[in-house]
This record gives sequence, C-alpha cells and structure tokens, in this order.
Amino acid sequence: MFRSVLNSSWQSRLGALILFGVVALLGCSNKKPVGSISGKVTYKGNPVTTGSINFYAAERGMAAEAKMDASGNFSIKELEVGTYKVYISPPVPEQLPPGTPPKKEKFEVPAKYQDPARSTITKDVKAGPNDIPVDITD
Repeated sequence: MFRSVLNSSWQSRLGALILFGVVALLGCSNKKPVGSISGKVTYKGNPVTTGSINFYAAERGMAAEAKMDASGNFSIKELEVGTYKVYISPPVPEQLPPGTPPKKEKFEVPAKYQDPARSTITKDVKAGPNDIPVDITD
C-alpha cells in the first residue's frame, strides 16, 4: 500500500509537470509575426548616404532604426508586422580629439521628414522579407 501511495504521488507530480510544460509552450505560441526589411532611401532621386531610417508605431510601442550605407541602402532584421511611420534622422557627430574641426556631412532631407510627428511617410511591414524603398520628394 505504501508503494502505491508513493507511485500515485510521483505520478501526480509528473502529470502536473507535463501539464505545466504544455501550458508554457502554448503561451509561447502567441508571438506576433515579424518581417525583415531592406530598402534604399532617396531624396529627389539621389541616395541618402548618411543618417538613419526609423520605423515607429507609437500606439504599439514598436520602433526600429537602421543606418544607411554609402549607397542609401538599409536593412532591419526583425520587426513586428504592422503599419509604421517612417522618418529620417541626421547623422550623429562622432567624437573628435580636442582641436580637431568637426566634419560637415551632407544631409539634405527636409526637417519635416526628420520629425516623427510631422513625417507623412508610412510603410506596411508584412511577415517575411520586405523590400521597402523610401523616396522623399518634398
């Protein structure tokens, strides 16, 4: 009899552990779909080669940023699916040794597109790979 009580206690614990594992796995399946983004930023047809592109969804608390390369290309590996406001940030000046004159980097994107509240650019991110070119025309 002692052995059957011990076995039933062990079986109850094992059953509870299995149930907990199943519930934990089901809870993890609620992950929202994501997409990857690549594209090119241009202003009046010319590549924007400095600064960063920002995807921002304030209502969902989601954001991502990527620097543009020398050809204006950018990529973001993972971002939740949805609609995002897009704006461009100017380059952050690098720290230079004392007495070194600052570099003047060319950045001609209008101020409107540098402000998330004023930018009129929106883009949809879908599940999987997304090619999202951003052409700013004024």
